[in-house]
Amino acid sequence: MNHKLKLSNYFYILILSFFTLIEEAKSFPNSFHSEYHLYQKQNFLGNVIVDFKKENNEYEIKALTKAQGIMKILGDSEITSKGKINLKGFSPKKFKLKNKKKPKKNILAIFNLKEKKIQINYKQQISSYLLKNNHLDILSYLYQFNFESLDKKKYNFNIVDGKRSRTYSYKKIRQEFIKTGIGNLEADVYEGEIIEKDNSKHLLWILRKPYRIPLQIEIKTKIGININQVLVETNLF
Repeated sequence: MNHKLKLSNYFYILILSFFTLIEEAKSFPNSFHSEYHLYQKQNFLGNVIVDFKKENNEYEIKALTKAQGIMKILGDSEITSKGKINLKGFSPKKFKLKNKKKPKKNILAIFNLKEKKIQINYKQQISSYLLKNNHLDILSYLYQFNFESLDKKKYNFNIVDGKRSRTYSYKKIRQEFIKTGIGNLEADVYEGEIIEKDNSKHLLWILRKPYRIPLQIEIKTKIGININQVLVETNLF
Protein backbone atom coordinates (compact mmCIF):
# COMPACT_ATOMS: atom_id res chain seq x y z
CA MET A 1 0.00 0.00 0.00
CA ASN A 2 2.83 2.38 0.91
CA HIS A 3 4.64 1.46 -2.32
CA LYS A 4 1.55 2.33 -4.38
CA LEU A 5 1.14 5.58 -2.49
CA LYS A 6 4.75 6.57 -3.11
CA LEU A 7 4.42 5.69 -6.79
CA SER A 8 1.21 7.72 -7.03
CA ASN A 9 2.93 10.70 -5.39
CA TYR A 10 5.86 10.39 -7.80
CA PHE A 11 3.60 10.57 -10.86
CA TYR A 12 1.69 13.49 -9.33
CA ILE A 13 4.94 15.44 -8.84
CA LEU A 14 6.10 14.54 -12.35
CA ILE A 15 2.86 15.71 -13.95
CA LEU A 16 2.82 18.88 -11.83
CA SER A 17 6.40 19.66 -12.84
CA PHE A 18 5.56 19.12 -16.50
CA PHE A 19 2.65 21.54 -16.47
CA THR A 20 4.67 24.05 -14.44
CA LEU A 21 7.35 23.94 -17.15
CA ILE A 22 4.75 24.56 -19.86
CA GLU A 23 3.27 27.46 -17.92
CA GLU A 24 6.69 29.07 -17.42
CA ALA A 25 7.56 28.74 -21.10
CA LYS A 26 4.18 30.09 -22.17
CA SER A 27 4.61 33.09 -19.90
CA PHE A 28 6.69 34.84 -22.56
CA PRO A 29 4.39 37.62 -23.82
CA ASN A 30 2.76 37.88 -27.24
CA SER A 31 4.26 41.33 -27.75
CA PHE A 32 6.37 43.92 -25.99
CA HIS A 33 8.23 47.16 -26.57
CA SER A 34 11.53 48.09 -24.90
CA GLU A 35 14.01 50.90 -25.14
CA TYR A 36 17.68 51.00 -24.17
CA HIS A 37 20.13 53.88 -23.90
CA LEU A 38 23.75 53.64 -25.04
CA TYR A 39 26.54 55.15 -22.95
CA GLN A 40 30.30 55.48 -22.98
CA LYS A 41 30.88 56.24 -19.31
CA GLN A 42 28.56 59.26 -18.83
CA ASN A 43 28.32 60.17 -22.52
CA PHE A 44 24.97 59.44 -24.18
CA LEU A 45 25.54 57.78 -27.56
CA GLY A 46 22.06 56.88 -28.76
CA ASN A 47 19.26 54.42 -28.14
CA VAL A 48 18.04 50.99 -29.17
CA ILE A 49 14.32 50.35 -29.66
CA VAL A 50 13.18 46.71 -29.55
CA ASP A 51 9.77 45.43 -30.63
CA PHE A 52 8.71 41.80 -30.26
CA LYS A 53 5.57 40.05 -31.43
CA LYS A 54 4.45 36.48 -31.85
CA GLU A 55 1.38 34.87 -33.35
CA ASN A 56 0.76 31.17 -32.96
CA ASN A 57 4.24 29.70 -33.35
CA GLU A 58 5.75 32.52 -35.43
CA TYR A 59 7.79 35.41 -33.99
CA GLU A 60 9.44 38.63 -35.15
CA ILE A 61 11.95 40.78 -33.26
CA LYS A 62 13.10 44.18 -34.52
CA ALA A 63 15.85 46.31 -33.01
CA LEU A 64 16.45 49.82 -34.32
CA THR A 65 19.64 51.59 -33.25
CA LYS A 66 19.78 55.38 -33.47
CA ALA A 67 23.32 56.62 -33.02
CA GLN A 68 24.61 59.87 -31.55
CA GLY A 69 28.06 61.27 -30.82
CA ILE A 70 31.00 59.11 -31.80
CA MET A 71 28.63 56.23 -32.60
CA LYS A 72 27.54 58.12 -35.72
CA ILE A 73 30.67 56.68 -37.32
CA LEU A 74 28.83 53.37 -37.37
CA GLY A 75 25.47 54.92 -38.30
CA ASP A 76 21.91 53.83 -37.60
CA SER A 77 20.97 50.19 -38.12
CA GLU A 78 17.95 47.90 -38.05
CA ILE A 79 18.16 44.22 -37.15
CA THR A 80 15.28 41.80 -37.71
CA SER A 81 14.90 38.17 -36.66
CA LYS A 82 11.97 36.05 -37.86
CA GLY A 83 11.16 32.41 -37.31
CA LYS A 84 9.38 29.91 -35.11
CA ILE A 85 8.99 29.84 -31.34
CA ASN A 86 7.98 26.93 -29.11
CA LEU A 87 8.44 25.69 -25.55
CA LYS A 88 12.19 25.32 -26.15
CA GLY A 89 12.63 28.82 -27.49
CA PHE A 90 13.57 30.37 -30.82
CA SER A 91 14.27 28.80 -34.19
CA PRO A 92 15.15 31.59 -36.65
CA LYS A 93 14.33 31.34 -40.34
CA LYS A 94 15.56 34.75 -41.48
CA PHE A 95 17.98 37.31 -40.07
CA LYS A 96 18.46 40.76 -41.62
CA LEU A 97 20.82 43.59 -40.77
CA LYS A 98 20.28 46.95 -42.48
CA ASN A 99 23.13 49.44 -42.30
CA LYS A 100 21.38 52.73 -43.02
CA LYS A 101 24.65 54.63 -43.51
CA LYS A 102 26.29 52.00 -45.72
CA PRO A 103 23.60 49.87 -47.45
CA LYS A 104 26.32 47.87 -49.21
CA LYS A 105 27.04 46.31 -45.83
CA ASN A 106 23.49 44.94 -45.44
CA ILE A 107 23.34 41.30 -44.39
CA LEU A 108 20.74 38.61 -45.03
CA ALA A 109 20.95 35.15 -43.43
CA ILE A 110 18.58 32.31 -44.33
CA PHE A 111 18.26 29.35 -41.95
CA ASN A 112 17.39 26.34 -44.11
CA LEU A 113 16.09 23.67 -41.72
CA LYS A 114 15.48 21.13 -44.48
CA GLU A 115 19.01 21.28 -45.86
CA LYS A 116 20.59 21.89 -42.43
CA LYS A 117 22.55 24.93 -43.54
CA ILE A 118 22.71 28.69 -43.14
CA GLN A 119 23.38 30.94 -46.12
CA ILE A 120 24.66 34.44 -45.40
CA ASN A 121 24.54 37.05 -48.16
CA TYR A 122 26.99 39.91 -47.65
CA LYS A 123 28.16 42.25 -50.42
CA GLN A 124 26.58 39.91 -52.99
CA GLN A 125 28.73 37.03 -51.80
CA ILE A 126 27.19 33.98 -50.16
CA SER A 127 28.86 31.97 -47.41
CA SER A 128 27.42 28.75 -46.01
CA TYR A 129 27.51 27.27 -42.52
CA LEU A 130 26.24 24.03 -41.04
CA LEU A 131 22.93 24.63 -39.26
CA LYS A 132 23.48 23.21 -35.78
CA ASN A 133 20.92 22.35 -33.11
CA ASN A 134 19.48 25.46 -31.45
CA HIS A 135 21.24 27.80 -33.90
CA LEU A 136 20.28 31.41 -33.20
CA ASP A 137 21.12 34.94 -34.32
CA ILE A 138 22.54 37.95 -32.49
CA LEU A 139 19.06 39.23 -31.65
CA SER A 140 17.05 36.12 -30.74
CA TYR A 141 19.72 34.62 -28.46
CA LEU A 142 19.38 37.52 -26.02
CA TYR A 143 15.82 36.36 -25.30
CA GLN A 144 16.61 32.64 -25.42
CA PHE A 145 17.65 32.90 -21.76
CA ASN A 146 13.90 33.01 -20.97
CA PHE A 147 13.68 29.35 -22.05
CA GLU A 148 16.85 28.15 -20.33
CA SER A 149 17.15 26.88 -16.79
CA LEU A 150 17.94 29.42 -14.09
CA ASP A 151 20.24 26.87 -12.47
CA LYS A 152 22.69 26.60 -15.36
CA LYS A 153 26.12 28.03 -14.67
CA LYS A 154 27.24 28.07 -18.30
CA TYR A 155 25.58 28.59 -21.68
CA ASN A 156 26.93 28.02 -25.19
CA PHE A 157 25.09 29.45 -28.20
CA ASN A 158 25.74 29.04 -31.93
CA ILE A 159 25.01 32.52 -33.27
CA VAL A 160 24.86 34.30 -36.61
CA ASP A 161 26.20 37.67 -35.46
CA GLY A 162 26.51 39.36 -38.85
CA LYS A 163 28.43 37.98 -41.80
CA ARG A 164 29.68 35.02 -39.72
CA SER A 165 28.41 32.24 -37.47
CA ARG A 166 30.31 31.85 -34.22
CA THR A 167 30.04 30.30 -30.77
CA TYR A 168 29.25 32.54 -27.81
CA SER A 169 29.99 31.17 -24.34
CA TYR A 170 28.61 32.58 -21.07
CA LYS A 171 29.32 31.78 -17.45
CA LYS A 172 27.42 33.19 -14.48
CA ILE A 173 29.66 35.27 -12.25
CA ARG A 174 27.22 36.81 -9.79
CA GLN A 175 23.67 37.82 -8.98
CA GLU A 176 22.82 41.43 -8.11
CA PHE A 177 20.32 44.27 -8.20
CA ILE A 178 21.07 46.90 -10.84
CA LYS A 179 19.66 50.34 -11.48
CA THR A 180 17.61 50.74 -14.67
CA GLY A 181 15.24 53.37 -16.02
CA ILE A 182 12.33 51.47 -14.45
CA GLY A 183 13.87 50.88 -11.04
CA ASN A 184 16.23 48.45 -9.31
CA LEU A 185 15.89 44.97 -10.78
CA GLU A 186 17.45 41.64 -9.85
CA ALA A 187 19.71 40.19 -12.52
CA ASP A 188 22.03 37.29 -13.22
CA VAL A 189 25.36 38.62 -14.47
CA TYR A 190 27.18 36.61 -17.14
CA GLU A 191 30.68 36.99 -18.51
CA GLY A 192 30.66 36.16 -22.19
CA GLU A 193 33.19 35.66 -24.94
CA ILE A 194 33.17 34.77 -28.61
CA ILE A 195 35.15 31.55 -28.90
CA GLU A 196 36.58 32.31 -32.36
CA LYS A 197 37.48 35.95 -31.62
CA ASP A 198 40.26 37.49 -29.55
CA ASN A 199 39.54 40.21 -26.96
CA SER A 200 35.81 39.54 -27.13
CA LYS A 201 34.93 39.36 -23.43
CA HIS A 202 31.81 41.24 -22.43
CA LEU A 203 29.17 41.33 -19.69
CA LEU A 204 25.47 40.59 -19.89
CA TRP A 205 22.83 41.27 -17.20
CA ILE A 206 19.70 39.09 -17.54
CA LEU A 207 16.55 39.83 -15.52
CA ARG A 208 15.61 36.94 -13.22
CA LYS A 209 11.82 37.41 -13.24
CA PRO A 210 9.12 37.68 -14.45
CA TYR A 211 10.86 37.40 -17.85
CA ARG A 212 14.47 36.54 -18.66
CA ILE A 213 15.32 39.55 -20.80
CA PRO A 214 18.52 41.61 -21.16
CA LEU A 215 18.73 44.54 -18.74
CA GLN A 216 22.24 45.69 -19.58
CA ILE A 217 25.05 44.82 -21.98
CA GLU A 218 28.65 46.01 -21.69
CA ILE A 219 30.64 45.37 -24.83
CA LYS A 220 33.51 46.74 -26.93
CA THR A 221 32.45 48.14 -30.33
CA LYS A 222 34.15 47.93 -33.71
CA ILE A 223 35.56 51.41 -33.16
CA GLY A 224 37.35 50.31 -30.00
CA ILE A 225 35.24 51.94 -27.30
CA ASN A 226 33.32 50.23 -24.50
CA ILE A 227 29.58 50.75 -24.65
CA ASN A 228 26.92 50.15 -21.99
CA GLN A 229 23.42 49.39 -23.24
CA VAL A 230 20.94 49.93 -20.38
CA LEU A 231 17.19 49.30 -20.23
CA VAL A 232 15.24 52.54 -19.67
CA GLU A 233 11.68 51.61 -20.66
CA THR A 234 9.51 48.55 -21.26
CA ASN A 235 5.85 47.57 -21.16
CA LEU A 236 6.62 44.01 -20.06
CA PHE A 237 5.64 44.70 -16.44
